[in-house]
Amino acid sequence: MNGPKEVSNTKVSSYLQYNVVNIEKDVMNFGVSETRPVDSDFYINSNFFSDNATIGLVVINGKQKSSRVKGGGFFYVLNDLPHVSPLKCPSRTKFASQTILWGINNGDINHRLTKSKHAKQKRYRTLMGQNKDGDIIVISSNRIGFVTIKEIIEFSLTLNIVDGILLDGGTSVDYKFSDDNGITTFSSVPHSLKNFLEIKHPTTYIYGNFK
Repeated sequence: MNGPKEVSNTKVSSYLQYNVVNIEKDVMNFGVSETRPVDSDFYINSNFFSDNATIGLVVINGKQKSSRVKGGGFFYVLNDLPHVSPLKCPSRTKFASQTILWGINNGDINHRLTKSKHAKQKRYRTLMGQNKDGDIIVISSNRIGFVTIKEIIEFSLTLNIVDGILLDGGTSVDYKFSDDNGITTFSSVPHSLKNFLEIKHPTTYIYGNFK
């Protein structure tokens, strides 16, 4: 593991298989976008999708863009603060993004998920979580980070995450964090190669900008 880098109340760390960004809850304005927000300080793809149709709830500036589905977990912004919540999302939020998979609820692992067949496949994974202080913690596979859902969930517990959701993984993974002092980026497949291979691009992103 490389030593953590402190940036504007944000800690960026590199591990053997993961990149981790710990963002204090009140240092960024968070939102949700239907396109890749290239000018944002931070972004990561979120909702699962099929044939370019978004799966799950999306709310942008208070307007619902797609409907929620049963189960899953949510990222949402309420009273200008970010929240990660398995299973629950208020009916009115400024921004919301739903994923079909949740991993940790109040410190308890979703064992039904980790025992499922697809969860045992090794692939690029991303998890967004929140600790007891409300800080947002993002874990993303690095270039060699082919892991199972169980592995990334168990790793997230070592970072004191109490609530965590799995974002869309595999070739969809698209992530950036930047600041005034440098840039940390990750994409499972470079955008130029994704275009060449005709890999479908994500339909929804969570993003943040330093206040």
